[in-house]
Amino acid sequence: MATKFKGIKTASEYRRGELTKDILRLVGAGIVVGSMAIAAPNTLQLIDYLNPKGRTERNRIWKTIKYLEQKNRIRIEERGNNLYVYLTSEGHIKLNEDAIYDITIKKPYRWDRKWRLVMFDLPARHNKARDPFRLKLEDLGFRLYQRSVFIYPYECHEEVHTIAQWYGIDECIRYIVATEVHDMRQFAKLFDLL
Repeated sequence: MATKFKGIKTASEYRRGELTKDILRLVGAGIVVGSMAIAAPNTLQLIDYLNPKGRTERNRIWKTIKYLEQKNRIRIEERGNNLYVYLTSEGHIKLNEDAIYDITIKKPYRWDRKWRLVMFDLPARHNKARDPFRLKLEDLGFRLYQRSVFIYPYECHEEVHTIAQWYGIDECIRYIVATEVHDMRQFAKLFDLL
C-alpha cells in the first residue's frame, strides 16, 4: 500500500538516507488532515503517513525523527498530549539543498535542433560557488564547450536558473539558445542525437 503523498514511500521501502529526506519533505509540506492543512504535523500523523508495518519500522521512523532533531533540522514541541514537529532554519536549508540535488532535466521525445549554452563569469566573492555549480551542470549532463561555457541540447532554462539562485550567482549566469554552434556535429554525436 502506498502512502498518501506522491513520491513518498512506505517505511519498509526505504534505503539508507532516503527516510530522512522524506521526513523533512513531509514536515516542510505540513500534512493535510481531512480538509484542513496544519503548519506542523503531529508526530503520530507523520509516522502514520509512512505506513509502518510493525514495531521495527515504527522504531526506525522514531530513530530518524530523533536523528533529525539532534542534527537541528527539526524541532519537536510538546502541546498537551501531542508532539508537533517543525522545520528549523537548518532543516529548510537541507530541504532546499536536497531539492537542488534532485533536479533533473526531462528529455523531450524529439530534439528541437537548438543548443543551450550556459555561460558564467563569477567574481572572486563567488569563488566557493564555482565548483559546485559546475559539478551540478556536469551531473545534469552538460558538456564543457569551452572554459566557463557549457552546452546542452534540451530546454533547461528554469533548472539552470533555479540552481544558480540556490548558489546566489544568478546575476552572473547567461543562458543562450542557439541554432548553430561550431563543431555542432561533434556535440550531436556526444549527446547521441545523430
